[in-house]
Amino acid sequence: MSSKDKEYDSSTEEEIEEEIEEEEEDMMQSLGVSVVSITGDSQHNCGYCKGKDTSISFGIWAHSMTCTDYQDLIDRGWRRSGKYLYKPDLEKSCCPQYTIRLDASRFNTTKSQKKIITKFNKYIKGTWDPKRTDKDVPKGKQEQVSKPDNYVQIKSLRDYIHESEVTENSKYNFKVELEPSSFTQEKFELYAKYQKSIHHDKEEDISKSGFKRFLIDSPLKPEKNMFGSFHQKYILDGKLVALAVIDILPKCVSSVYFLYDPDYSFLSLGKYSAFREISLVQEYHDKMDSLQYYYMGFYIHTCPKMNYKGQYAPSDLLDPIDYTWHPIEDFRKEFEQQSFVTFVKETRNYPAGWADPSTITKQALEKVLVLLGQDRVAPVNYLVKFDSPAFKKIIVDYVCAVGLKMAQKMIIC
Repeated sequence: MSSKDKEYDSSTEEEIEEEIEEEEEDMMQSLGVSVVSITGDSQHNCGYCKGKDTSISFGIWAHSMTCTDYQDLIDRGWRRSGKYLYKPDLEKSCCPQYTIRLDASRFNTTKSQKKIITKFNKYIKGTWDPKRTDKDVPKGKQEQVSKPDNYVQIKSLRDYIHESEVTENSKYNFKVELEPSSFTQEKFELYAKYQKSIHHDKEEDISKSGFKRFLIDSPLKPEKNMFGSFHQKYILDGKLVALAVIDILPKCVSSVYFLYDPDYSFLSLGKYSAFREISLVQEYHDKMDSLQYYYMGFYIHTCPKMNYKGQYAPSDLLDPIDYTWHPIEDFRKEFEQQSFVTFVKETRNYPAGWADPSTITKQALEKVLVLLGQDRVAPVNYLVKFDSPAFKKIIVDYVCAVGLKMAQKMIIC
């Protein structure tokens, strides 16, 4: 067999495996409930402080998940990467990751934030060029800034953010499109360019399968009420220059990842995208009162790449014990003294935010269901292997990590 034949057979096998996996996932999603597998405890190197085996979390693999269930989980400190969901152990990890959210209905841009949007809009109109000063731009192209002394203009974020989409007299044609998460060659090429330039990934470490797992695969599927996982495409003169991966959930727009063409770094697209997504929340909030928050993932106080999120106000952090929200300013005072902060005073011998294992009764476990075959479920403690102490511990740990209410809503497979 030639090397080409081997390569063909290998790629064909991978495609067949992917098709089988997709069929299984589709079957589980057709059930209309959240179906998960338990992956359990995880200990790995920290991507922020580079500590060895110092980042600790508990994980599950979501074959399918309702948007409501995922909303409930992120409000308990969970986060997704593709179909993998994980809950960091903030007390034991080197760089505690706090869930952060912004009340978009109360957000107002600061002067410096407004400058980012203004610069972007000027570039689209052709009145600002990063390679030239304003003096170099023809007078006819410069913005008219002389206004009466008593001139007052109040613009909302949405007014500013959509100015760039007005094509009349603009140098460039810019638009933003929202679509369900999907693969295209153009998206992959942008991802590869971004990873190599910004994160210095080696070319051999960048693959279509990795891209799909990370930024396309999602346990959430578009629902009739506009919820699901989406790609927000930034298109400049017909070219994809940036891509935002977001989840639209019952209470929020959750930012998953953002990537852009490094050739356009001068536009501060990472910061600009945050305003775009905040504006999106505001637009959805007009249609649905409950959807008013913008979740930016995790806030890490000691990491500049993660603590910048606190610059958007008013923001709250999630208490890792009782899952109540508190102004970020309250946390900052405490962070000066310690890395793990909670406003709950308690003594325990189990992970922060978990249910007490001693309270998980046999009666409670009878309502935790496991999938048998394709369409039958049974209480998990009816399984023969539940008599195994090791298996029982895995189940109890899972129930404690997601909470009893969520454990009784989702199905284990």
